[in-house]
Formats: sequence, C-alpha cells, structure tokens
Amino acid sequence: MAVKAPLALIHCALGRASNWRGFLNALDRPVSPLLIELPGHGLAEDYDTSRDFADQAVELALDELPSDPVPLIGHSFGAVLALRIAIERPYRVSSLVLVEPVFFAAVKGRWAFERLERDMASFNKKMSASEHATAAKEFYSIWGDGNPWNELTGEQRAYIVDRIPLIPPGDTLLIEDRSRLLDEGRLEDLDMPVTFVDGGDTHPVIPEIISTIGDRIPDAEWVTVPAAGHMLPITHPERLVEAVGDRLFVEPPKLD
Repeated sequence: MAVKAPLALIHCALGRASNWRGFLNALDRPVSPLLIELPGHGLAEDYDTSRDFADQAVELALDELPSDPVPLIGHSFGAVLALRIAIERPYRVSSLVLVEPVFFAAVKGRWAFERLERDMASFNKKMSASEHATAAKEFYSIWGDGNPWNELTGEQRAYIVDRIPLIPPGDTLLIEDRSRLLDEGRLEDLDMPVTFVDGGDTHPVIPEIISTIGDRIPDAEWVTVPAAGHMLPITHPERLVEAVGDRLFVEPPKLD
C-alpha cells in the first residue's frame, strides 16, 4: 500500500474545508489531508472576539500541523495565514503554495490598492450599517466564484451571510500587517519552495500583490491559471494541481 503524504490546506474566508475536495480528488498521488478551518468556519471553534482573529487562526492551524514539516497550501485569507506560519514557524513547513493571496498591505499606496478601496467601498458601507445580507452579496460579487448570488442555494447564502462579520477582523493581518510579515528580511529568509497561483480573470490587486512579495522571496514561482477567477480551487481544481506541479511535494534532504 502506498504511503500517504501529509498535506495541510487552509481555505479562504467564508469557506470551509470541503472547498478543497476537488483539488484533493485531482491529485495524482495519495495524501493524508490536514484540513485546517478558520475560526467560526466549518467545524472550527467560534471566533473569540476578545482575541485577534489571525492569532486565533494561527493557533488552530498549529494545533493541526504535525511537528515534522509538511507541504502547506492556502487560498485567499488562508494563503496569507499560510505565509505567516511559514515565516514564523519555518520548521513546520516543507513547501508553500499561495493561491490568490489577499495580502493587501503589500501594495498600500499603489494604484491596485486604490482600485480595491473603490471596489470595496459599498461592502464597507453596508458592513458599517450592519446590513449583512447586502454586504455579503457585495463581497461575493468581487470575491465569489462567478456564479450569480441568486443561483446559490439557500444554505450557501445563509452560510456566507452568517460569517460576513468575520471579514473585517481579518484586516489586522491583511491590511495592517500587524504581524510585520513585510519587515525587511522576513520574506527574503524563506528557504522552502514557494509557489504563487492566481487566476487570469482575478481582481487586479492580486497579481500586484504576488509581484510585490514574490520578488522578495528567493526562487519563488508564479503560475497563472487562464480564465480562472479568485475561487479557482473550486472552479479549476485540476488546473490548480497542474500549476503546483512537483513543487508541493518535496523530498526531505538525505543525511550523509
């Protein structure tokens, strides 16, 4: 019987572990998936509002990760969380795949960040007014899978609306960079294989983010999946498998 390789996966905000089902099914090798869920998502514990959202998410992730280094793949918010884990706990990560990382802090002051602020203005206004149902629809129109909101099932819409208040708490990581991941030397010191993946039809802030942080990571690779949007792990799982190639599973160095 083939030995199953461990593989850790972190989904996007408003998602759940099952988002990775298509990707896992498309892999051409047996894996033992470690499905990490964000606070308040899926089967994870609720978000403790007395704590920083990203700090709690890191704690949940580290509880799931083994002591030996494993491949880690994250999507959207999960990608930025995976990057933080790789920087702060490099001995827990053997390779890193960042799919559509929404690390907006990396491009503050650039045209792409200003475009993002304009596009998210209506969402932020609705959230400030506690109009969560409308805010969820606005958010989904930018970061969803391209299908019309009204074509989602009632359960899918309710899941998103119930968790839309968890989006702003993530800004301490994504916009404020409270963990100081962008400080000089932190990205440059990453020594595991790092692969970025984005969709050809994604929001223009994403390639700007990848270009900015990717230039600072030694030997990082960047693969674009044509005609895919932000939710490419769900919409294009087979293409995502092709994109990560052999860089996800890296054989540990042999001892002399």
